Amino acid sequence: MQHAKSGEGSLSVRSGTQHGHEYRVLGSLKGLTDAIEPTLVTLTDASDIFPLFQHAGTEFLYMLTGKMVYGHGPYKNTMVPGDSLLLDGEGPHGPLQLLELPITFLSITAK
Repeated sequence: MQHAKSGEGSLSVRSGTQHGHEYRVLGSLKGLTDAIEPTLVTLTDASDIFPLFQHAGTEFLYMLTGKMVYGHGPYKNTMVPGDSLLLDGEGPHGPLQLLELPITFLSITAK
């Protein structure tokens, strides 16, 4: 079990970090590295659009603040707070347009 208090969680450096995206990992299970990874993603006016992600497993996104267009393969989804998206991580995916900043969303990846 792991408990992350509000505002806590470990900052993680990923490919999007160099483009102004902030990734805060909210937990991981000892011995089950990468089995499931809940991450709070924050995009601000310092964030850029960059090449799309691809990875094994599935990913669930839940929008908390802001508005963006999120792509998965040929699909484009305009997302606002309360919207969710479940996708196959092997398809190219990621933010295409940042419409209302700041944007925060919960990303849960499972392999």
